[in-house]
Amino acid sequence: MTKQAKFYLGRVRKRGELTAEKITEAIREPATIEYRGTRYSFIDFQTFGAPGQETGFYAKIAKYRPLGAVEVVREDQHASAAAAVPYLIDVASPFVYLPGFSGLAYRHISNAFPSEQFEKVFKDLVEAKFQKFFVGCDVEPIADLRTFVTRLSGLSVITELQASIFPPNPLFGPCWKSLSEYLRKRKLTEAVIKEEAPQGIETRLPDIATAVLAELPPADLLEFMEPLLDGLGDAALLMAADGYGRAKVKGLENGRPVIIRTSENQKSFLFEGDPEPARLFDHAFEAFKKINDERGLEHP
Repeated sequence: MTKQAKFYLGRVRKRGELTAEKITEAIREPATIEYRGTRYSFIDFQTFGAPGQETGFYAKIAKYRPLGAVEVVREDQHASAAAAVPYLIDVASPFVYLPGFSGLAYRHISNAFPSEQFEKVFKDLVEAKFQKFFVGCDVEPIADLRTFVTRLSGLSVITELQASIFPPNPLFGPCWKSLSEYLRKRKLTEAVIKEEAPQGIETRLPDIATAVLAELPPADLLEFMEPLLDGLGDAALLMAADGYGRAKVKGLENGRPVIIRTSENQKSFLFEGDPEPARLFDHAFEAFKKINDERGLEHP
């Protein structure tokens, strides 16, 4: 078994005419992009599921140099030397894409290829495949809800709540169903919600945090939380935490001003750094299914 590594969970946001089929095509028949002499592309593509009924896809993003060098031994001189190697891979980050969840599980490689760089390169590779022609792509983090609300519960006052959200596809959450329907009814591709009150916002977030931390069964949790969501900002915050946007909360913790972001509390799991593709797919599928069950996410 290889060394354990951290894999983050996110959702792929599709803009314009981008579809799950086009994302799959971009991974299967990839473009190549280059930044400052370093190239990136998808490699080692695999599918899971019956032909025409695929449930997921595996690949890696390779970060490589057109002409690299490795250190070798010159036996006749008993010395080291550099040998040229074309298309030398510096690092390759494995991932799985699960269209049914709009889900992406991807490896975080500190320093060499961190998660935020992976997200940008994934976006740029998908868009480059179609020359950015009426397509747009973003990877949005799924927040670890318990960690996120634990931090929220430590705020004595919330002075600002800001969320940027977009219509979910293909899932929706009962806790923010009305907000999702509002976006669709207005045909909005994105909405930015900001609430601000220097003396403190009248919010039910502390009650919502208590409900989440009580470890109630999913059905009871949803039934309990629904009447708490009488604020637009509260619903938008939970929608962003489920991976359909980004949000931040400003407030006071022990008298000090703090900022809490959904992106800083991202859901993740530990797995083999160089995984067997089918095992990674199975593990990621169960992780996304658990999120659906815990948060009551459903297909419309």
